[in-house]
Amino acid sequence: MNEYMMSPVGVVVIAVYSFVILMIALFFSRLISSLRWRWGLLTPPVFVLLSLPWAEEAWIAWHFTEACKDAGIHVYRKVVVEGYVDDLSRAPRADQKTGLLYFDHQSLADFDKRGYRFQENMLQDGGVLHLERRSEGIVAQILEHPSARYHFRYSDPRQEVRIGRKLEKSETIVVDSVTGELMGRDTRFNRYPNLADELLLGLFGQMQTRCEAPLDQPQSPKRIGQIYRYVLIPRNEG
Repeated sequence: MNEYMMSPVGVVVIAVYSFVILMIALFFSRLISSLRWRWGLLTPPVFVLLSLPWAEEAWIAWHFTEACKDAGIHVYRKVVVEGYVDDLSRAPRADQKTGLLYFDHQSLADFDKRGYRFQENMLQDGGVLHLERRSEGIVAQILEHPSARYHFRYSDPRQEVRIGRKLEKSETIVVDSVTGELMGRDTRFNRYPNLADELLLGLFGQMQTRCEAPLDQPQSPKRIGQIYRYVLIPRNEG
């Protein structure tokens, strides 16, 4: 993956921008043509203005490269569990159905394939929807508090956090709700186009480059799913 995003469109935009700056400098040089040191006065600001677009891209690219050194799956401790809490997004309690939800073969096979006996989804009011595999099928009930110890969630409620110009960080984690221990994390970084590219490419929608592993890795290991799959081992597999 190339961390540099300057496109041919961006180069053209910078070329036009540079031409305009030079024409303005030439105009002012004629206004003060009587001054012997006019170019000594004009050269520093012109140089700064011409350098700004390239400096912006270099700054973004360097910081993106540095940030991506911390990207990827990081497992600190594994634990065998029967279930876990999913707190990525919270739904209203009123929208949840309880009782026997699924008993058809495909739904049961999909649930069983994951290996966990139950899963709990956090609700907006702090309660949880508890989904449990039983002999008759998958049964749902509302609990006032999670029963599972280990929680899968974003490290920051904002999900994507700005860490610098045109740079964002997104991270999901598994934590021990009893001790607060960080069990594992999946860290990703996004970078967006520099201003020169954004002026035109932005017309086609938000564009970004993402790193899910350090950029110096020729090929990221194949992911087996979200970070909880690396940390929370289903009991029937452990």
